[in-house]
Amino acid sequence: MITTANHAHSGRLAAYLTRACNWFPSNFQVALVRRIALPESTCMASSLSDLQTLRTALGCLNAERRAVFGNQNGETEYELRCAAFHRRLTLDVQSQRGKSRTLVTGQIGVGKSSELWQFYLDQRDPKNPFVVFCDLEKEEHPERCGATGVFLTVLRDCWNATQTIPNPRNLPKLRDEILVRLIDWLKGSRVESENKVLFKFGGMDFPVFLNNPDSGVALLLGKAAQHEAVSQSSDRYGLVPDSLVNLLNKLLDWFADIKRGLPPLLIIDHVDKIRDLAAAREVLVEASPQWNRIHASIVMTAPYEHTLGELRDPVESKWGRPHMLYPVPIPDPSSGNIPPIYLSIVKNAGLDALVQPESLRLMAHFSGGILRTYVQFLVDACKQAYLASHDRIELADARHVVQNAEFAYQDYGAKELGLLDEISQTRTGLREAATLLRSPIGLLVAEPKDGDPELLVHPLARAALSRFQLKNRRVGA
Repeated sequence: MITTANHAHSGRLAAYLTRACNWFPSNFQVALVRRIALPESTCMASSLSDLQTLRTALGCLNAERRAVFGNQNGETEYELRCAAFHRRLTLDVQSQRGKSRTLVTGQIGVGKSSELWQFYLDQRDPKNPFVVFCDLEKEEHPERCGATGVFLTVLRDCWNATQTIPNPRNLPKLRDEILVRLIDWLKGSRVESENKVLFKFGGMDFPVFLNNPDSGVALLLGKAAQHEAVSQSSDRYGLVPDSLVNLLNKLLDWFADIKRGLPPLLIIDHVDKIRDLAAAREVLVEASPQWNRIHASIVMTAPYEHTLGELRDPVESKWGRPHMLYPVPIPDPSSGNIPPIYLSIVKNAGLDALVQPESLRLMAHFSGGILRTYVQFLVDACKQAYLASHDRIELADARHVVQNAEFAYQDYGAKELGLLDEISQTRTGLREAATLLRSPIGLLVAEPKDGDPELLVHPLARAALSRFQLKNRRVGA
């Protein structure tokens, strides 16, 4: 094992080796690059009571963004957790070139963005179709974004992807056509003397200067997507117009042309953060004809609570059954083996010598297998250890973090706790309780062991649920 104190150098070497060996299967790539390039520990000091040690540890943990292989720019290190999940996505894409329509769903914080980003990196190969990663959360708020906002985001990110291609042929002609059609559709007013176009977004003038038309197209698409995502329904452009679908297809056909006729692959992330039921119905059901007309394969996230309940049947009839990403296994709070992924996250953050095993086990258990929650626990526990002048994360620090997380259930009312009680007692389905899935610490849908997925009350919710059940028993008596 080669180790180094220069973590930045190690990250660059890991990234280089990933590109160099990307013809290997993805799980072998991860193992090979780690074995050659990654240090055993990235933490140079020995105590979390030292501010620089704390900064180093927190710099390797980011609960709000996807995990990235190579641990660069302060992201959490990516850990291969489900090779079968990637194989299923790859089979979908390769078996229906240009026609695959795949939804990926799972609870908030379970790791969908991390897995899709790694899938995107695995697919970027000269022999494969051109791949575009589209991010609905970039520069906009997806909570109630409708179908037109999603399509504008896809067109925006596809256009930005063209700027990474050296010497793109025939792109200026296509760019000019896109610009003319966008100006017409968005009702822009040309100001020839200043070489700009004025658009009205939210009742305010928004100028787009055309001195650099490439940047102008990117700016216009970004602003239009943002406007569509945050505007009231009455101020939006309506269900995806044909002109927008046609523009997107022209650009997708351009990608196919530079890839020997292979239709591109669109990976669309953060669509799962659409919370509004009407917006989710528009994106997943009503816009189905427009999605079917797109000249590309599509892998897209979908909001978990809206792939269940009243939308389940229409969504599955349009897209097929979504691919589920489940929480990782939950360790016992007192004994037994801890799944390796929890240990690897700690080690890659340089915390392997700075956290007590009992503390790690406690945080892993109460995370409920939701990796975002687990990483956030580690971040908070590091800060708590520093405030308490502890050299490492003690059991008291972990307990403090878990207790703070349990306070979230003070907002739960009788209805939510009643639904949790019903599920825990009678193992009923999720149709009425689908809204509980919006919280990453309410209800867990675990990977099926025999038949259907297992419904579990999140470990953080058990204390509140026990108090609720005790109170009901007293009232009944």
